[in-house]
Amino acid sequence: MTGGRGNGDHAREGRISGYALKIIRESAGLTQERFAERMAVDITTIQGWESGRRPLMAISTGAYLSLRHALLRLGAQFRLLMQLDMALEADRFVGYVLSAKADKPSAVDHPLASWVITRPFTDLVAWPFTATVPSGLAGAARMTGRRGPVATAPSLLPEERAHFFTHLRAATENADADRVDGMLLRRQAHYVAGFDDGDDTPDWLATMQRAEERRTRRADQWTPSWAVLRSGAHSLARFGDREALQHFIRTRLTEEVCEIANLNYWAYWLGEVSEPQSADTFMVELDPHAWRGTELLRHLVGKLYSTNPYVDVVAHTLWALVMLRPSTLDPHTADDLRQAATRTLEEDTVSVQSQRELEAIIYALRMIHRG
Repeated sequence: MTGGRGNGDHAREGRISGYALKIIRESAGLTQERFAERMAVDITTIQGWESGRRPLMAISTGAYLSLRHALLRLGAQFRLLMQLDMALEADRFVGYVLSAKADKPSAVDHPLASWVITRPFTDLVAWPFTATVPSGLAGAARMTGRRGPVATAPSLLPEERAHFFTHLRAATENADADRVDGMLLRRQAHYVAGFDDGDDTPDWLATMQRAEERRTRRADQWTPSWAVLRSGAHSLARFGDREALQHFIRTRLTEEVCEIANLNYWAYWLGEVSEPQSADTFMVELDPHAWRGTELLRHLVGKLYSTNPYVDVVAHTLWALVMLRPSTLDPHTADDLRQAATRTLEEDTVSVQSQRELEAIIYALRMIHRG
């Protein structure tokens, strides 16, 4: 189970999956010693996996499956093992970037040009940079109750962080806009580059957003550039620029095709659309009735509060979802939505458009209740 390093430099990366393994082991109540005993390996092997010094990606497929099965038998939750699988994908991506030339990215084999990334993957990739425990592991991390001066996230060296974000900026700026995979690379590299906490990141994001605005002239059509603008507006909101997101809502969410694209993307991002997508065109090609909407609705209701930097797009998406799919509203969620919308209106911090949309939601809920 401590076999070769694997093919390619990305196989030598294992910090994200190693830290995820540590959380999963601790959530099952296992010490490193007991886990090593049950796996019939030396404790240094467990320590190597969890630190990333012996990357899980470098072990054989059979050995990895044995590891998963052992964790399941020892009490680990299956949903956490799914997070471990995704953590390997995150390590593959980080390893690819760290081993690639910073200023010469290509869409030919770039991981961000091959599939539309999801929230679980993005949470894991962002973990070393934000120190925010991924949503899929947060509950397990709280269960472990670690004490003392221990790391709370996997980490990269300063020079690795600099290389990582230099590469992503170059990918954003140089991606081929005439190719579908090039546009996907540009959007996703743009978004992930927004996790850089460098002083110049907000200015760089704003510059890229202005360039994309010039490239996307018509507001009544969906294009791959529309998707880039959407991601860019969200990145700017993370840095406190709520006007960029409000501008996107006012100017780019005015037609039904774009409203549906926004809803389809949210559903995919949160896992209601389970089939992996290879291009952003799924946003307009997917039937919005192909997913239920209940998980999306519950997620958005939970994010409807005034201090959320994305509150305006949350309010707008809720409004669009309630108008398009009122059947997603069960009595309990409807009551939670009414309370959240009322509270947010009373706090008076959202845009004028968001205020109107929240008022429309409350009115619709009242009519549905009467009916």
